[in-house]
Amino acid sequence: MTTKEAPVAQQHDSDDWRSEFQPTELAALRDRIPTAIQRSQDRSARAQAAYDDPDGDQDVYGAGMARGVQKELRALLSDLPSYREAKVPTTRRMLTFVGNTLIFAQRVGKQMPRNFRRVRLSYLPDSRRELLSKTSNVKYSDPGLFDISDVLEGDQPASLEDALSHVELAMPRTTLFVPYYSSTPQGVGTVYFAPARLNGRYLEFADPERLTYERTPYSVDAPHTMLKPVAGFNSGERPRTSVKLRQRRSEQEGS
Repeated sequence: MTTKEAPVAQQHDSDDWRSEFQPTELAALRDRIPTAIQRSQDRSARAQAAYDDPDGDQDVYGAGMARGVQKELRALLSDLPSYREAKVPTTRRMLTFVGNTLIFAQRVGKQMPRNFRRVRLSYLPDSRRELLSKTSNVKYSDPGLFDISDVLEGDQPASLEDALSHVELAMPRTTLFVPYYSSTPQGVGTVYFAPARLNGRYLEFADPERLTYERTPYSVDAPHTMLKPVAGFNSGERPRTSVKLRQRRSEQEGS
């Protein structure tokens, strides 16, 4: 009885995308992805006034989030043993890898769509389409979400082998993982993390996991200024001067 059940449990584990990462890597991603998004939102919401970017960039909101989140992610994930990165030629974009996964953050707009398992990309240049197509998820899926063997809908991926030939995709095949989130200059909304597949102009996600950001609370030991309650108007304590000082002032005014 035991020998028959073991293969079933093993198959279930292999279908879970969380098995793609070591336990320490998964814990770091769950903790640091929301932190990176929050840090970038704090910076870019201030825009040119006080962006305080390490590289001196002063992007307005939107572009600041797109570049800032990935930059913060690289800084926060760089201590992982399986971390690596690669620069896309002729662009400022840096690609972030953890093991055999490409971590590619994506802002979806001001609000998370109701169907958060399928998000339309408003901006998709040919080089990015090629990258996302090459790394699209073919390992993990939810029943009924999408069929990996389907032909891509809409526009077909462009052939730009030269643009990304420098990126050495390790064996087994690198899988695209996307932290995607909603945000405004006032704050960050919902954050999800999942393996993703490019389908036309849409990213489709398998079993998205919602991530949360926990802000460090302010210290309760900070000193507070206590105000004494006042019974009514003109009944509070007033500074008093000495009798001699008042007599001296009246004599000076009389002369």
